[in-house]
Amino acid sequence: MNYSVNWFKYKLPNSDTITAGASERLISGLSDGFAFAPFLSPAESLLTIPRDSIPEEREMKTAPSPLPSSTTRAEHRHEVEEIIRSLGGKNGKTVAARAIRIDMHIDLHATFETLCRAYPDAFTFAFSTPASGTWIGSTPELLLSAGALDIRTMALAGTRKASESGPWDRKNTEEQMMVTGFIKEILTRFFPENDISTGTPFTKRFGDVEHICTDIIVSATHSGFPLGQLLTTLSPTPAVCGSDRIASLELIERLEAFPREYYAGFCGPGNIDGTSQFYVMLRSAKCSPDGVCIYAGGGITPLSDADDEWRETEIKSEAIINKLINKQE
Repeated sequence: MNYSVNWFKYKLPNSDTITAGASERLISGLSDGFAFAPFLSPAESLLTIPRDSIPEEREMKTAPSPLPSSTTRAEHRHEVEEIIRSLGGKNGKTVAARAIRIDMHIDLHATFETLCRAYPDAFTFAFSTPASGTWIGSTPELLLSAGALDIRTMALAGTRKASESGPWDRKNTEEQMMVTGFIKEILTRFFPENDISTGTPFTKRFGDVEHICTDIIVSATHSGFPLGQLLTTLSPTPAVCGSDRIASLELIERLEAFPREYYAGFCGPGNIDGTSQFYVMLRSAKCSPDGVCIYAGGGITPLSDADDEWRETEIKSEAIINKLINKQE
């Protein structure tokens, strides 16, 4: 079986159109096509699969790639407690992630269609290259959309069951404010502050969970700005990394027993129909021919409880696990 073909497939939120493409080529940097970058995303790691013409039957083969072992509850508790200790009671956060490995074959085509039906207002994606391995997921979080009229992003943080009601608690509210402040600060490096507007925070639902979301818009038209540089400066945001990026990255590298690879990186169409749209790779999984690894994380602050944080990752992972093994709602 030939794994030299790079392929992608995606559906934009609230759209019925599925776009697919494949190519023998893989372009370094941002170009017309489907772009993707890992969690650690310096400019040189941003890659694009161009939209070449290749027969559809070659599009969804799974590239062989090693999968990590599942994170144990004890390992996750240790990570959470070490992060809390490192914060020293000060306001801040670092995201602790866990891996959940399932040794079973995944039908990529059927799973992609299931995700599209289950989460119509999310960005559903799948892509594969020999360099990245094969990834699939359905994410609610926009990293950046750049069109002719404006530039849009969102601050998405905080998690609770959709069945809960009432105001959000302090921990989740503070997490979301950290993300909002970080994104606005990054945008002011590229655009005049007066052109940046911030919406009112609202509750955004994804399956059985919900988050706090704030829309952020650069309202004026800005042509010729360095889109690739902006993407790799924004990513990773505190929503998937931490309020102090350098310190959080050091903790993540030291405490997590697996590389995140493309989990919490970003992907999406670049310059297709005049618009580029990139989404954070949450609710995502890495696939191999004989298994799949789901990733889930949560923001750890001085107010965190290790048991609560484990339950949060359970809730988040269930949203994708049930669809990956083709259980129908």
